[in-house]
Amino acid sequence: MSFRRWVPPVLWAAFILILTSIPGRDLPGIGIPHLDKAVHLCLYAIFAWLLTRAVAVRAPFAGRVVLVLVAVLCFGAADEWHQQFIPGRSMDVYDWIADSTGALAGAATFLLRRERSDT
Repeated sequence: MSFRRWVPPVLWAAFILILTSIPGRDLPGIGIPHLDKAVHLCLYAIFAWLLTRAVAVRAPFAGRVVLVLVAVLCFGAADEWHQQFIPGRSMDVYDWIADSTGALAGAATFLLRRERSDT
């Protein structure tokens, strides 16, 4: 596996942690209900896509993809846990569900696009 393939997912994970470390009072109020769930889904879809790309250098073996999903789900859970220590933020199981849904979507998108390009 190429080291260069690991740089984007590591930087994206750092970006997620930076975003979720911003105190709640400093976040802009958009006024759209549940928009944060869509943001979670998108952030974690990109993260899973990048991680799947990093591990699927040769072939996207099912075991590798399962490991990616488990890693992203654990990262999301740890990130939700960490948010309870940030002023104005809280741990939310529905955010984690959005993270998980995004992870599934991101990994599936990578695999489907790779499958199409192989045919």
